[in-house]
Amino acid sequence: MAWYFLVGVLAAFGAFCVLWVSFGWLLNACRDGCLVYLGKRGKPGFVSIYLWLRELGVVRCPLIVVDWGFTETEQEYLDRHGIERYSLEELPERLGIGANIN
Repeated sequence: MAWYFLVGVLAAFGAFCVLWVSFGWLLNACRDGCLVYLGKRGKPGFVSIYLWLRELGVVRCPLIVVDWGFTETEQEYLDRHGIERYSLEELPERLGIGANIN
């Protein structure tokens, strides 16, 4: 009897998860914007989490990482996965900040 209850609870939880994910895919989350990650010197940190979320289809917008001096291997890794990297000086131009100033 306990097994039937356990299977019923797991089935209900599975159905809830499917509905939750289906509802999430219907949202218009981050289609026009971009994510900017400042990070720390030499550590891409958030990039692996972003790539995981992008593979799941949760995140659709591009990621911009500030280049604090990545190694050649890290730069190749970011380029291979389609992640934009800019120096702190190039970032305002990429984002269009300050374009209205005369």
